[in-house]
Amino acid sequence: MSRGIRAVLILAAVLGIAAAVLLGGFRIHSIEIIGNERNSSEKIRDDLIYDFLTENTLYFCWKYRTSTPAEDTPYLSGVQAKMLSPTSVRIIVAESTLIGQLEYNGNRVYFDSEGVVQEISQNVYDQVPYVSGVTIEEPVLYQKLTLDNQASLRTVLSITQLLVKSGLIPDSVNFDENGNMTLVLGTVTVELGRDEYLEEKIANLVQLYPEVSSQKGTLNMEGFTGKNEAITFREEAPAVEEEAETESAAPTEGQTGSETLAGVGTDSSAGGEEAGQDEDDNQEPAEETPSAVFMVFDSGGTLRYDARVVNGEVVDSYGNPIAGCYVNEAGNVKDAYWNEIDPRTGELIQP
Repeated sequence: MSRGIRAVLILAAVLGIAAAVLLGGFRIHSIEIIGNERNSSEKIRDDLIYDFLTENTLYFCWKYRTSTPAEDTPYLSGVQAKMLSPTSVRIIVAESTLIGQLEYNGNRVYFDSEGVVQEISQNVYDQVPYVSGVTIEEPVLYQKLTLDNQASLRTVLSITQLLVKSGLIPDSVNFDENGNMTLVLGTVTVELGRDEYLEEKIANLVQLYPEVSSQKGTLNMEGFTGKNEAITFREEAPAVEEEAETESAAPTEGQTGSETLAGVGTDSSAGGEEAGQDEDDNQEPAEETPSAVFMVFDSGGTLRYDARVVNGEVVDSYGNPIAGCYVNEAGNVKDAYWNEIDPRTGELIQP
């Protein structure tokens, strides 16, 4: 046998041994999966490792060397593998973010930012906005939601994404037959109106909500565009318990609270009838009732959400004067940008 043929045979033998080692020695026997919460490790393993090639440690770790989506796992937004040994790998996964949920035939239908159905189950996830008032066709797992029209789907995706991004998760997002949106946040109902200036509305809602979260009422933001329009808050009056068999004078009538935020302002003046005048000439005069709450720009150009008029002066919620704002001769408030606001209603007076 010539020297050249012998060399070729030796090389072929070496390559064959190397191939046998690579194919036989580098086989995945142990898997560690990190990052999954909704989907089981068994499901992820079976969907990612399913044939002779994907069972090879070297090939698998090369394929998922950087975090990338996998065609066989539409419920994952990213998969990254690391070889721990010739027979073991660690898989770091990122599950698709759920931005909304609907109800269909008694099940919760969860979808991602693309409107793709990610889960159909009876599981309830609190940090995912619940949407009602829209009609969907029978949902199919890992396929896009089908609503009555594409405009409705775009609006649903827009509002749920904004809410999840802001961290302000309502109890529900309700749509009426005209496409108007209403959020329910505990005891506060927020009327957002149509799909207009949604980013501005949600950004302002994040700042305004803490001011009214402890109250019960309705925040109207339908006409808000990000400018200095009034945002009215209609507070629901608490039930008044009548005292039985009392010898005291008849109780005064309960008053429905209403204030304006923007700010939070009054929808209607809350005026009560005078119960009567004390004959005692030494009685101290009653303290002036603060006005509605409204938005103003101060002298620094900052938009203040807690302005009100107390004793003829424009102050914040702590009673501190707001620079650049004053009450004019007509009894209206002028801010640093020369906006004129009616302090009784919190509404901007159009020139």
